[in-house]
Amino acid sequence: MKETIKIIVIVLLVVVSVYFALQFEKVNKRMDTLNTQDSTQFIRVDEFDHTVNDLNLKFIGRGHHIQEFQRALQDMDNRLVQTKRDFNSKIDSLGYIISEFRMNTENEIAEIHRKLETSSDRITELQRKTNRKITDINSTLSRVNRNISKLDEKVKDIEKNKMDKPAEDEEEKKTRRW
Repeated sequence: MKETIKIIVIVLLVVVSVYFALQFEKVNKRMDTLNTQDSTQFIRVDEFDHTVNDLNLKFIGRGHHIQEFQRALQDMDNRLVQTKRDFNSKIDSLGYIISEFRMNTENEIAEIHRKLETSSDRITELQRKTNRKITDINSTLSRVNRNISKLDEKVKDIEKNKMDKPAEDEEEKKTRRW
């Protein structure tokens, strides 16, 4: 009995050890598949880490680009504001120049109008004087014409008288000589 118990215990031990060996084999196979899956997961995680790192570097690079773009945009805004100020000051100075030009032009036009009025008055006065002189000349001419016609009449009368008196004059001249 002792022996049977020993044999039973040994058989049980063998069965249990075979069972444990089979279970251990199953667990080892399962562990191998888990290890291979874990290694593929590790590779995937490693690849993911590299991808994340690359993306971080890209984002950092993009961040630098964005910061550079923001600085350039700020510089451009500053230049735009400065250009706007310069443009406004030039517009203001141009407005002053235009208003000064307008005042000078208006003054010159007013001076031209005064000179034109003065010239018009002088021309009108000159026309009156010329008309008076022409009237005087016409009246003088008519007087002269009348005088000429009177003188012509006198000359004709004298010639007529001379024609009538030539014989008398010759006799008188003869007597006068002697």
